[in-house]
Amino acid sequence: MTIRLAVTGAQLLEGVASAHIPSSTVLIDAEGRIAAAGSSPSVPVPAGTPTVQAEGKTILPGLIDGHVHITWDKGLYAAYSAKDYTTRLLQRHPERQLVRAAHFAQLALAAGVTTLRDCGADDFTVLSLRDAIGSGECVGPRILACGRPITTTAGHIYSDWGVDSADEIRKAVRGLAARGVDFIKLIASGGTTTPGTNITRSQYTLDEVRTAVEDAHRLGLAVAVHAISTDSIRLTAEAGVDTIEHCSWIGADPRTTITDMAAVDWMVKHGVRVDHAIIPRPYLFPDESPTPPNAEEQWWLNMLKVRWPFLHEMRDKGVTVFLGTDAAFGPWPGTDDWPGFQEMARAVEVLVRWAGFRPMQALQMATREAALALGLESEIGTIQAGRRADLVLLAQDPLQDIRALHRPEMVFRDGRLVARKGRIVLVAEDPTIPAG
Repeated sequence: MTIRLAVTGAQLLEGVASAHIPSSTVLIDAEGRIAAAGSSPSVPVPAGTPTVQAEGKTILPGLIDGHVHITWDKGLYAAYSAKDYTTRLLQRHPERQLVRAAHFAQLALAAGVTTLRDCGADDFTVLSLRDAIGSGECVGPRILACGRPITTTAGHIYSDWGVDSADEIRKAVRGLAARGVDFIKLIASGGTTTPGTNITRSQYTLDEVRTAVEDAHRLGLAVAVHAISTDSIRLTAEAGVDTIEHCSWIGADPRTTITDMAAVDWMVKHGVRVDHAIIPRPYLFPDESPTPPNAEEQWWLNMLKVRWPFLHEMRDKGVTVFLGTDAAFGPWPGTDDWPGFQEMARAVEVLVRWAGFRPMQALQMATREAALALGLESEIGTIQAGRRADLVLLAQDPLQDIRALHRPEMVFRDGRLVARKGRIVLVAEDPTIPAG
């Protein structure tokens, strides 16, 4: 076996065990896969192998963002009325969205996100970007894409394609499969960013969701569902969807958060995974803001204070919980926050600093657990022999300060250096030579 590169001396967070290896060696083969990984004494480096000396640094699997919208910008979150939302839809420009998506994807890669799942766009341009990256025509993260989500007429993120019955759902699933999507996205409840939709009720019936699941699975496609109301969460878990996005537990009164252990039992029975995909808003936490939260901000914070303890309970019951960001492009409206793709590092930070997760647990939700949820656990998510060499090298230790995740030193995808100190590497570059 030809070894292309060795990374030695770094603390290894390989994603499988809860413990870390203080000083490690990772060998990358000519196919861009991991040949061996472990403590330095147990993994000899073949003579003449190019080597990255990484003493004092930390190496971990490439991050996986389970929920993004790379063709959209954060103006989506500033749509405060149905009129605002309609105006945003009328301003769609597919060509410009594709260019923005490519830039957004590269920002994510530079931030250590080597795989992302795009959970909904206005059209199918993301599939073109996916294929261009996959063929090596441009640098970017591995992309899974669903194209256009399935929603009801006047439902959440409805534009001009309403799918309103079991027969229409079956036709929609088949049409999406014909377009070459990687999974089906179904909108099972209203949403907070589509004014006028009902965030407290399911917009599809159990039989309708089952129709989507049965036909998608027949075609080899997973089903991800947007579900923020408690009734829609229970219904989609019972229907046996693959992943539930957001899982916000909003009760019949939108001011309430009502958890449901019966829904969790259905998740366990059907192997449903839960994506904690809440965009990490920059103003949520009182110790980070000089001003008290407004009514909307307080609503979000109150909701999360109920959700976070229940995430622990769900995990204890056997539910796989993974991490997405629901990120869209650009800075937060009206602020300078998030000029690049900082959402994943911030989402992990939030889980550690406010949600009661240990650093290793939170990191595994963005690596191993996410790979399992997306059906890619044999390829990515851990640093093990045979896995793809998707790696992030950090200058500091995230187990001591989780904010170290904001500053990746190097990012590798399939064994190739693709980003260094937050900048994309477009032309092959020797990672053993320090940046000039």
